[in-house]
Amino acid sequence: MIGLTRLLRSPQEALARLSRRLGANENGAVAVQFAFLAIPLALLVFGLLDMNRVSLQRRHLQDALDASALIAARAGTKTDAELDVLGDAALAAELAGLGIPLSAASSTFANGAENSVVASVKADLKPIIANLWTNADVTVTATTTVKRGQDAPVELVMVLDTTGSMSGTKLTTLKTAATSLVDKLTVGGTANVKIGVVPFAQYVNVGIANRSQPWISVPDDYSTSTTTPGKCTTVSTKTTCQTETYACTKYTDGVAYASTCSRSINCVTTPITPVTTCTQDKINTNTYKFSGCVGSPAYPKNVSDSDSTRVYPGFMNLTCATPITPLTKTVSTVKAAITALTATGDTYIPSGLAWGFNMLSSAQPLTDAAVYDPSGQNRKPRKAMVLMTDGANSKLMNAGNGRHDVNPTPNLDSPATQANTYTAELCANIKAQKIEVFTVAFSVTDTNIKSILKTCATDDAHYFDATDTAKLLDAFQNIADALRNLYIAR
Repeated sequence: MIGLTRLLRSPQEALARLSRRLGANENGAVAVQFAFLAIPLALLVFGLLDMNRVSLQRRHLQDALDASALIAARAGTKTDAELDVLGDAALAAELAGLGIPLSAASSTFANGAENSVVASVKADLKPIIANLWTNADVTVTATTTVKRGQDAPVELVMVLDTTGSMSGTKLTTLKTAATSLVDKLTVGGTANVKIGVVPFAQYVNVGIANRSQPWISVPDDYSTSTTTPGKCTTVSTKTTCQTETYACTKYTDGVAYASTCSRSINCVTTPITPVTTCTQDKINTNTYKFSGCVGSPAYPKNVSDSDSTRVYPGFMNLTCATPITPLTKTVSTVKAAITALTATGDTYIPSGLAWGFNMLSSAQPLTDAAVYDPSGQNRKPRKAMVLMTDGANSKLMNAGNGRHDVNPTPNLDSPATQANTYTAELCANIKAQKIEVFTVAFSVTDTNIKSILKTCATDDAHYFDATDTAKLLDAFQNIADALRNLYIAR
């Protein structure tokens, strides 16, 4: 048994050793016996090589088929003909990198039962020894089944930057990218997928309907009236000026850009015939309404989900992003929320992250999410967050009232250190709950916020530097592929 084992482990070495021993024997009978034994031993050795080669190729073929079937399944619900074209192309690409010659490879990809893709492949491999007397190839086959959808549900929140700098083409592309992610993730049924949307800018809009919740502090709408007394004013001079334009730097959402400014010069004041005008008393009515915009509780409650008693300040006569959409299985509701996105305001990333965190936590203020997986593996359910922004933090939180209205400097030209610190702490606390974090930097030039976003992501593969609109679309497609519940069930 030991001798056979050694022969099988190194057949060439065993044959060479036996050849030397027999060849060294000058006895003619032994030489004759060796001559008769040499051929079958050689066939055995090279036959084992053939078997090993076929076995290895069969494993390679199975791996290539599994990979191509997963690619075909990710494409969504297609006809059998469409799946076959996709699968064949993917398999050809996989086989090209194997480095072991196959011929006459033929494959089929088709829709199977229970929202699956069934694939098979057959290929010929030319043996080394057997081909000498059979002149025939060895047929190698493989089959696989990829199912869409696992038992473990997915809860996904998209935290999307809708600041003023996102207006125009950028916002249009974001809507397309986010919608395609929803389509890809929910193809074949949404029983195990819940998606929420958190638009953010300087503030987050939690919706007017939540004003009476215990986790928000906001008064009822009210009005006040004041009277401005009438008065008479006499004007006896007139001032005329020339207008001068000059190159200057302006800021949108904290991002500097070149512009043209104007100022008055060479002003001259001359006397005129006095003119007197009078006004009557005027009653001024000021109405204060809540539009859903909220600030942040004091630190550290603003970076955590562990205190269900925290209260968010609501602000009157303040407009902000479109309302959040809590986790839901209704695809049309999610798509409507994406379509409704508008661009306005400045960037305060901690606000969006905090409400994305709230949405994935089962505790107050939002309770639509399932509890965190007690095993710590975050697969029952699998919770994920996508954070997309196109710029750096340009506002700071006012610790006195929770507003996000403090400028880093009068010119908005220095890092918003406090907001960056809160962003980093939120990311760390979110990941500590085993929430999978994808981050997308969309046309971002600030290296500091890029570094923060990369660190915020679960790992480097979860970070996307989308330098243009095409790369933004690719990023959301890659995220959808990463989140789709596909598994091999052959």
